[in-house]
Amino acid sequence: MATENNATRIDAIDKLEERTCRRIGIQFNEHEAAGKFNEQSDSPLFSLLPPEIRDLIWAFATAPFEDSNAVFEDTEYYYRPGHTARLRTDTALLCTCRRVWLEANAMPMLQAEHSFYLHRAAPDKRDPKWMSKLTEHNRRNFGELHLFVQMCNIEHLTAGTGMLRSMFLRTLPEPGDFQPRVLHVTLRHTDWYWWESDEPLRLKDSWVKALLNSPDLRSTQVFKLEMETLDYKVDQMMTIIEPIKTIESEIYETHVVDGKSMKTQFVLDEQVRTYEWDGPSNIANGTWDPYQGKGRLKYHVVTLTWRLRFPEIPRAFVPELRRAPRVPSQRVNLASPNLMEKYAVTGPITRERRLRPTHLHRRRTEQFGRMRRVGREILYLSQRQAEAVQKAQRRQFEEWQGVGYLREVEARWEEEGSLLKFVD
Repeated sequence: MATENNATRIDAIDKLEERTCRRIGIQFNEHEAAGKFNEQSDSPLFSLLPPEIRDLIWAFATAPFEDSNAVFEDTEYYYRPGHTARLRTDTALLCTCRRVWLEANAMPMLQAEHSFYLHRAAPDKRDPKWMSKLTEHNRRNFGELHLFVQMCNIEHLTAGTGMLRSMFLRTLPEPGDFQPRVLHVTLRHTDWYWWESDEPLRLKDSWVKALLNSPDLRSTQVFKLEMETLDYKVDQMMTIIEPIKTIESEIYETHVVDGKSMKTQFVLDEQVRTYEWDGPSNIANGTWDPYQGKGRLKYHVVTLTWRLRFPEIPRAFVPELRRAPRVPSQRVNLASPNLMEKYAVTGPITRERRLRPTHLHRRRTEQFGRMRRVGREILYLSQRQAEAVQKAQRRQFEEWQGVGYLREVEARWEEEGSLLKFVD
């Protein structure tokens, strides 16, 4: 019954948005919703405890946990400490009363660990489609983004604007649409090159430097790099980790504080976290020659942590300061006759060129690059055209019915004590 009622309400909101050509949002905090909730002054929870203590209670009650009813097989690629079952969040607390909801509604998203897998994903994985459907409120309160990635899928990463974001979002960039508080990258034992043959570990650390210098991460508080290997290969992994610890993040002007540009830099924590665990040798229920007869495999895990700092304000950190807006994409006029000429692929690939694989590969890479750029620009223009049509419809609606109907709806919401609102 409750599900049917919710569906009816959502359908009514959709129809109202369509009729008014305005998006409908909700008031998320006590300041916006002043006078629309019971102060609960008779409850010791609100009358005696300060907000800081209440925040700890809300955080404890909405913390993510491993669901004992959805346990993973211990032979799976994605099975590991902290991921032995589906991660779940209990939100029953938010249904107790409006005052609690207004204080604690951001907690589940802030504390959640959202796992992305580039290959061999767990059942509770997230993907770009899920990411693109997040509301502005949820994006603003995005907690930890945990990326499990194979070496071959991340070594190509560069520090260009949007390169990291494109791994998680396929939509056109908007201000504030990608600002996880924590980015956690994990390389498991099965993510190293040729782990099946137990070959020596190797890693090109250019992508680590690219992450530290990525403009997409300059509103992220913490970057964690977690690397795992078998106990008898720890020395090999430490040989790789030591040079990574010497990588210095570039210093960029990325934030605005009181009208003044401020520089940021990722700084490595001195403390390195390590832990060990063990798992079965028949990974993915397979038979691997190097591990036959070993029964259990012992894993050694090392985690490096970088924190975003302001060199000019040593004690400051990201959440206390306003974020600088992103640079919008350049507008493109498809009607321009020079556009297709600009990105056109000219000149046939001759037989002589076909005999030169390197040249052919470079040529195809350039062609694909041009095609992707044209596609992005067309998509950008289509979105701008849709927005223009929506604005025209909104103006037409206001001309026909005026703002009177909007005021009527807002007055009814105010009278009912509703938290709904029109979003400009």
